[in-house]
Amino acid sequence: MFCGQCGQKNADDAQFCGSCGSPLHRAAEAQGQPASSANPTANPVVDSGANPVPSPALPPRPTTSASSASADSTPTTTIPTPTSVLPPTVAMPATPAPAMLVSDTTETAVTHRSKTVIAAIVAVALIIVAGAAAGLTYHAELWGGKTLPDIAAENPAATKKPGKAKATVTADSVVVKLKASGITAVKRPEFSGAVKGAFLGYGNAKAGQRVRSGLGVVVRESAGPGVPSNVEHAKAGTAITTLKTMGVPVHAKQVAVSSSSKLASGTVIATYPLAGQAVTDTTTGIYVGVAAKTDGKTPAIPYDAIGTDIASVKDTLAKAGVNVTTKPHFSSKKNIGKLVSSSPAPGTVLSSGESVTLYYGVGADKVQDATVGQSNAPYFYASELNDAVTGTYCKSTVTDVAKDCITLAQDDNGSVYRVTVKDTGTSSDEHSNDILTMCFPFADGNAGDIGTCSYGGSQLPAGEGGMAKRLIAKQWGAFDFGEQGGSPSCGTATFSPYDEGCNASKQVVQGSQDLSGATFDMRDFYVFFASGANLDAIEKSGYFDDSALAAAKKGSKPDTSRPFILARDASQYDTTSVPYSKAPVPSGQTLVQDPFVPGVGEFSASVKFKPAPTDANAYYLVESGQPDWQSLPDCDTNGKVSEAAAQEQGFWRQVQGKYTFSSGAGAWATIMTVNADGSFTADHHDFDFGGAGDGYPNGSEFVASGTGKFNYSKRNDDGTFSITCDKRRSTRTALSAM
Repeated sequence: MFCGQCGQKNADDAQFCGSCGSPLHRAAEAQGQPASSANPTANPVVDSGANPVPSPALPPRPTTSASSASADSTPTTTIPTPTSVLPPTVAMPATPAPAMLVSDTTETAVTHRSKTVIAAIVAVALIIVAGAAAGLTYHAELWGGKTLPDIAAENPAATKKPGKAKATVTADSVVVKLKASGITAVKRPEFSGAVKGAFLGYGNAKAGQRVRSGLGVVVRESAGPGVPSNVEHAKAGTAITTLKTMGVPVHAKQVAVSSSSKLASGTVIATYPLAGQAVTDTTTGIYVGVAAKTDGKTPAIPYDAIGTDIASVKDTLAKAGVNVTTKPHFSSKKNIGKLVSSSPAPGTVLSSGESVTLYYGVGADKVQDATVGQSNAPYFYASELNDAVTGTYCKSTVTDVAKDCITLAQDDNGSVYRVTVKDTGTSSDEHSNDILTMCFPFADGNAGDIGTCSYGGSQLPAGEGGMAKRLIAKQWGAFDFGEQGGSPSCGTATFSPYDEGCNASKQVVQGSQDLSGATFDMRDFYVFFASGANLDAIEKSGYFDDSALAAAKKGSKPDTSRPFILARDASQYDTTSVPYSKAPVPSGQTLVQDPFVPGVGEFSASVKFKPAPTDANAYYLVESGQPDWQSLPDCDTNGKVSEAAAQEQGFWRQVQGKYTFSSGAGAWATIMTVNADGSFTADHHDFDFGGAGDGYPNGSEFVASGTGKFNYSKRNDDGTFSITCDKRRSTRTALSAM
């Protein structure tokens, strides 16, 4: 069969031309008439008897039709045929129906439809192929994002136990795995009972979820136990439930608020550690202060009285029979003249006749009064710090409490020290190296402290006295202080050159003035700025190093409306140790001073302070009015406490302190310190000098120490109290060859 469109020969049973795709006209061939695309009217239709029958007239072909072209693209001329009429006398035999002649227009439409069908089939095929390829590449994660791995399912034995155990799956390892898969990951630390560094899950997506390219997946990392920043003012029951998941002890303590307070009973009013800070002592754990409104009759120092007029608080307590003393304490500008703290601490329910100290806020104009006071001597003498500076000071952003906060506390002897993780008690003997002082006397004499630590007064001309060039004497609202009081070192220990020597880093009995191994070492040193301090005057005075000032100008200035502390950074100095023999000595004398104390006058090589103050390196006073947690009674989540528990806490608050039992000459003594929770520490010593001869040969000292806890029992009818010793632990040591 030949194609009427292009002339291509096809199989007899073919429906479409294999060359051009046009439909094949089988009807024409059935009559023995081959279809001709050149001129289908050229051959008349013949019946079975070979009688010619005129062809019907056909309309002329359009000369512009594309379908008039033959297979070889030769144009065809259309010849019109005259109309013919069949003779009426001729009988027509029965013959097959004549084949219908197809016009070029019809062929063109059929051709177009055929091509459209083929194009559609091809398009569908392409879509199917593209869809299959897209599906395969999507599942291969070549596009459309990545699937977050299910870390928990992949590591069923992963541990999130509290303590110091190493985490099986760490947040760091998950970040590495995600980045290797092309997923951007960012760690977000949060407090939890899991070990520090453990992977806690995803923060903004779920395991198994496809995440789009460019989305930063949050990887939650355990920061260890701590107090979340959103617990304050929450319901105590809810907050305590959350805090118990930290894996450390949680203590609920009643904190008194005024009867008119806007703070509802049963809400969290304070915490230790502070909200947003980590737990540093997992044995002590977390304290939660639960608000409890007072009845308006029982004397108390309401926690919400902080920031109110000091005179009003004092008057209320005095009318309730409480003995009140007021003292200054550095505060922010907004709290000057107002209650900022107390002892017992704010939130404590008191007993009639009890004594309390209320602290009111002061600023730069009261630095002299708050630190030194009005001395009766003819000059001012700056020595150890006092309770005007106690409290916790933190940087604007706290990521590590141990590095970003400084806590100053006062011990039983009245000395102020920096609290560190190694502190074990409240006695100066237990943190003697951390005692803070403004006075750095001569190192080799016990009479030089008055000259080096005095300034001002009625009998000292302006500019005279060892402290004349120190900040405290400048009236700029700032002062500096540090540790060790100017003592030199022999090896790793400080010593007094007045009665001891140092050879090859070992202390020796003084006599030959052998100080060949002694050194002055740079120790912790600080500058305190009261609110409203004249920072510009201090910077212009030359106190700070020029390079440190230049670096500080690139940062933000500190907030001078709040008190803050700067800590000296020893890493910024080239020299941090000087031989004793190289220390500055005034001409004609042997008096030696610590060369690492800025501005001590002619006796010292001035050491410019580094760094200069910026908002980033300032430790600001945290005016939280922290309660005295040990002295507060345990309570339920509504802030309620039993009468017996309240009476017990009042008892311990009154009897806490230091008790001494000793011989008149002090050859033996037992000293016991009782804390506000009934716990105690005790130390005993007994000297036996072994005779009365020169040198006291064979002398010895017996030393014993112990710890324990008393339990309150009851108050007796005669006004005494009964207590029992719940547990105790002691050690005894004999030291000879004194």
